[in-house]
Amino acid sequence: MSDIAKLKEITLFAGLSDAMLEEFSGYFKQSAFAAGRTVFGEKTTGDSLYIIVDGEVVIEKAMDEEGREFKTLAILSGGDFFGEMAVLGNAVRFAQARASKDSVLFEIGRDRFFSFIKERPETGIKIFSEILKTVSRRLQHTSSELTMLFDLSRQLMAEHRSPGEFLAKVMDEMHIYLEGSWNIVAYAYNKFNEEYEQVYSHKGFQGPAPALPAKAESGWLDARTYLMVSAAEGHSLGCVTYTHSDELSPVEKNNLATIFNTISSILGSAMLNIEHQTEAAMMERMRKTKNSI
Repeated sequence: MSDIAKLKEITLFAGLSDAMLEEFSGYFKQSAFAAGRTVFGEKTTGDSLYIIVDGEVVIEKAMDEEGREFKTLAILSGGDFFGEMAVLGNAVRFAQARASKDSVLFEIGRDRFFSFIKERPETGIKIFSEILKTVSRRLQHTSSELTMLFDLSRQLMAEHRSPGEFLAKVMDEMHIYLEGSWNIVAYAYNKFNEEYEQVYSHKGFQGPAPALPAKAESGWLDARTYLMVSAAEGHSLGCVTYTHSDELSPVEKNNLATIFNTISSILGSAMLNIEHQTEAAMMERMRKTKNSI
């Protein structure tokens, strides 16, 4: 496939003519990254914008000084771009970019990018405008996520009678931040009978609730439904199915998976603490009852 054909499949360049794309293609270089290879590291300087032609790239933040553990911030696939802040603002990389699958990237440096805009202003400004639109959408998503996490933190500070009650209240807080129509069903895990018990349901559109798989693991069940499992200390504590009214694009699915994974991690720790507190309170009541007999 020619460079022009590859560019035409990327959302960023939708609406540009073949002539415009022909002009732009001469300013970037194409690179291949094997799965696991780092595109750039956290806290490094750089001046390149990367466009994913094929494959998948994870944007991740180091959780320790040694860089042994990372938190996934975003999962990007074909048509996405990253590294724009280094081009627009000469900023230090705030996170690491790593190819999670064999990937092919287009790379263009700051000098060549602005040289292209200067020499081909009509085409350059259109591409620049599309980049700014995407950056704006990402900032809106980030703002919404921060607000959602703030509301979640309020639930973390409140007292709850059981992990199931906590899970239900969190889902009731969070569903308003999901764009579009969603059906959400939440289940708390009952370790005594080893079954999931429904504790919450939100219906944004008409449709049956998806069946839970025999082995519950976080991930997309299909193009519309994500299963989020919260676990800690080796055992499950609860799970949630999120079903959208329409099929989602790969980019939308990747963005949502990142959000759901963050929420799942927070819920797992919180539900485990509530479970321990509930068991401790029960044991104390039993002790007092025994002593009063």
